[in-house]
Amino acid sequence: MTEDFYDLLEIPSDASQDEIKDAYREQVRVYHPDLNDDDRAQAQFTAVKTAYDILGDPVERQAYDRLGHEEYVAKRTSGLPSPDVWKSDDDDEKQDGTELSYSESDAASATASATAGSATASSAGATAGAGGTTASRSSTTAGASGTASGTGGASTGAAGASSAAGTGTGTAGASDSTRSGSTDTRSRGTGTRSSSRSRSRTADNPLVRWWRRQNFSPPLIWLSVVVYAAGLGHFALANRGALGSLWAAVRAAGGSEVPTLLTEGRHGIETTTAFVSGVEFVTPPLEPTLWYAALAGVVALASGALLVARAVRREDTWGAVTINETIVVALALGATTTLVGGPLLAGTVLMPFLFGVIVRHTRRLPGWQPSYLYVVPVLAPAAGFGAAAAGAASLPVDIAAFVIVPLIGGLALPLRTTIRKHFGR
Repeated sequence: MTEDFYDLLEIPSDASQDEIKDAYREQVRVYHPDLNDDDRAQAQFTAVKTAYDILGDPVERQAYDRLGHEEYVAKRTSGLPSPDVWKSDDDDEKQDGTELSYSESDAASATASATAGSATASSAGATAGAGGTTASRSSTTAGASGTASGTGGASTGAAGASSAAGTGTGTAGASDSTRSGSTDTRSRGTGTRSSSRSRSRTADNPLVRWWRRQNFSPPLIWLSVVVYAAGLGHFALANRGALGSLWAAVRAAGGSEVPTLLTEGRHGIETTTAFVSGVEFVTPPLEPTLWYAALAGVVALASGALLVARAVRREDTWGAVTINETIVVALALGATTTLVGGPLLAGTVLMPFLFGVIVRHTRRLPGWQPSYLYVVPVLAPAAGFGAAAAGAASLPVDIAAFVIVPLIGGLALPLRTTIRKHFGR
């Protein structure tokens, strides 16, 4: 059974306003009474419309997130359809054969929904009749009848709306073009119902429902930090002898002489570029140039596949990157960079990418808008690699760029996110 308005629209709780709008449009194509002749469509459409009115308004969405679904509905809504209308086809309601309906206390909501449905049908009938004054009067009368019937229940109201649409079409159907338009409408309705059944089968998948309800942003930024920390551990193990000698020298030197000691040389610790170049988890099956080109092709192929999917499925091809797309690109980047230079290189690439995308994604939502300054510390390892490649690296620079700044500054965003999630601060 659907838990809240996010689940009703089949979106995660961190969805952007554009994603909410797109999800609502998809639901309207399925449940609008003019396109779906199922007796339950009117009730489902009303519930979807209510969800969009609340989540589509940033101020109301903040209140909804703060209060929680049950408390918000109890305090700030009236005439909301019974939650039974949100059940999926795989719930007990399908098994026992009962139909979705409004609760008895929601008769007023049923009346309003039926009135809206009849008004839509009346408009459709008037448009269909080119000279359709008679059609308009007929559809208006039938719509009023539908409204009166709607007082007794949503099913009757929906039937009244359908009757109004039928009257308007029938009266205006004197011309061949109108009859042709009606045929097209029925064809579109059939296609919509077929799409509805397809979407219903997808929504019935518990794994799909679970995935849509998850907020993957915090796990992703934590994962990038963990990968980078693993890379530092890998570097420390490879240089444990030299690091041990340096630590003994630091302890013997005392606090005032440590800066001088660190600037004297590298004390046998290899540079990060040399370390990354020597990592080889898998023996390359190709020549180095072809091997690196193949790995780059994996990232390009993943990105290209996402662009094709955007062009086919989204109206705004160049819109904001979604979390699902972020996960796909992160997997491609993480796998290829690990094969090239181990987890240290993978963390160096993943942290700025994931931090930047997730900060951008979060800023598009109502509520907390994290600063892009959270991204600056995790850029330090990339700057350290650049300095090493240019021959300007030193041991103090490496310690600052690869240890102090990314670990202390990089933990700020995931820790802040965790505190907000668990303590609301």
